[in-house]
Order: sequence, then structure tokens, then C-alpha cells
Amino acid sequence: MSVFKLTVFPENLKHNFLLMQKTCPTTEIAAVVKANAYGLGFDNVVPPLVRAGCKTFFVNRLNEGEKVRRLAPDAAVFVLDALIGSDTLQDYKNLNLTPVFSTKEALNRYPKEQNIAVRLDTGFNLAGINAFDSPSVLHALKGRSVSFLMSHLSCAERPDNPKNKEQLALFTKYAAQFPTAKKSLAASFGAALGKEYHFDMIRAGAALYGSTALPGTRSAAALTAKIGWLRWFSAGESIGYNDSFVLQKRTLVASVLAGSGDGIVHKPGCFVHFKNTLLPVLAPPTTNYLPVDATAAADCIHIADEVNLFDAFYTPDKLALDAGMEVGADVLIRLNSF
Repeated sequence: MSVFKLTVFPENLKHNFLLMQKTCPTTEIAAVVKANAYGLGFDNVVPPLVRAGCKTFFVNRLNEGEKVRRLAPDAAVFVLDALIGSDTLQDYKNLNLTPVFSTKEALNRYPKEQNIAVRLDTGFNLAGINAFDSPSVLHALKGRSVSFLMSHLSCAERPDNPKNKEQLALFTKYAAQFPTAKKSLAASFGAALGKEYHFDMIRAGAALYGSTALPGTRSAAALTAKIGWLRWFSAGESIGYNDSFVLQKRTLVASVLAGSGDGIVHKPGCFVHFKNTLLPVLAPPTTNYLPVDATAAADCIHIADEVNLFDAFYTPDKLALDAGMEVGADVLIRLNSF
């Protein structure tokens, strides 16, 4: 018996991509499909986006790029964490992938390579060439033709954060040094900051999967799990390990066959969706079980019924908010191990 079912909605992916294009009509919309397309599966996500007209994809790892190339033979595929460690330029040429130079070490290793893609760190402070050391960066790129220049905003989800404008100013300074390069600063939330952040390309991730980063998007997926047990308990009885949660009233408890070992993020304060009713999570999940209060559905819920852990009604963004996380993409991406 399969206890999990992940459903991906290709028409919603297409809708979200075309909505992003309509919202930013003068800028190319690329698709970020790192971590197995945010946990939804390359096979489920890449072909619908190709059919929608997406011509550029971004991944983090070489093996991800190989999988996307198989599904999108005519697209441009950029690999962000390229040339770090043992991988070589030839590896990328063999697969027709574009490595993004993100370290000065990689630039030094291939001093004659031209028409390169370069990632600058303008304040994200996790990856990229340190853009604050301008003399060193410009020296490393001296005499090199740069075909693609990118950076990543660190606070785009908070429009009033002054760091957004600081990063924009620093990136714009470098952009002027490479006038013929295609440029990209914004991802989904960055695109909402204003046209000055758009440049030549927006790397859309969260918005493609249904995030409120772009109003009007549709949820790209639903995750369903089965109920394994149903049982009435009296007030004062406990649930789970260490008597950590004590019921305050008579409750019908449903054990959903999903837990922390399955990559879910649910905890008290979150819900599951059953027949137009949101059932509250009662206690933190164990490895494979999630206890929910099914009292409100007592007249119609049964063992082996399905509940949605997220869907178009209880969206990944809503779940993320209830779980104390940033955005719905953080919920989806944990499904990469699912």
C-alpha cells in the first residue's frame, strides 16, 4: 500500500510561467529547478516549462544539469556550483552545460576561457566571488569576455530592507563594466521589488511553484497521505513520546502516515486538509506519524482515507507560515529526499 502521493499540476506550472512573463514582459524568465525541481521531480516540472516556452534553466549541481539536459535538449542550462572540486570544464562541454564561475580559484584554473558566466556575491554571503573586493575581481576578469553576469539578493522577501538597494547599486556598478553581458540579479521575490531589479533575466523559482511572491500564481502540487489509525481519547490522555502532549478535551485523534522522516514540516499550529476541513496538528511528528485532531470530521473520516498535507487550498505558502518558515518553496524542497 502506498501511503504517499505527490501530484504535480503541469497546467499550473505553465500558468505560473506565463504569468511571470506577462508581469515582466521585457525580461527573459528562466526557471530554477535545483534540488530535483524543488522536490517535485525533474520529469514532472521541466517538460511542462519547456512546452510553456522556457528556454533557460538553472541548477546547482552537475548531475542535476545532466538530468535537465536530457529533458530540455535545446535549452540553456546553467550550473551554479560549477568548477568547485574535481569537476572540470570538459565535463560541462561534454554535456553542453554552462558552468557558472563562482570562485576566483576557478577563474585562475581556466585563465584562457572566454564567454564565461560569472556569479558575484554582493551580500548574500554564501556563494559567489566577493564583489566587495573590486580591484581583485576586476583583475581576475581582466581580458575575459563575460557573457553572463549574475548575483543573488539576500533580503528580497523584505522589500523595505535597505540591503536590497545596496546590492542593486553594487551589482549595477559591475554591470557597467561588462556592457555586452546578459545580466541577472533578481529571483522571484526580487522581481517584485521593481523594474530596476529585472535586468535581462529573472531566475524564477518560488513563483513558478505557486508562491505568493507573484500574486495570481497557482499551487503546482499537492501532497497526500493516508490515515493509519483513528481513536477517541479522553481529556488528560497523552499522545506520542514522553507524554509531551496532553489532550485538554475528548478528541478523535488521527495518525497520518507521514512524519519527520518523510520530509514534512508540520508541527503544532499547522493543519492538514480533509474534505474542505482543516484538521489541526496536535503534536510534533514522529519519524513516520503525524497526530491530528479529526474531531471536526468524526462523522465522515475513516482509516485509509487520504488527507492533503498541502494543496491548492492549504498551500505550501500557508503551511510555511504556520510552520514558522519563510516561503512555500522551503516546504517543497524538503521533498527532494521523498
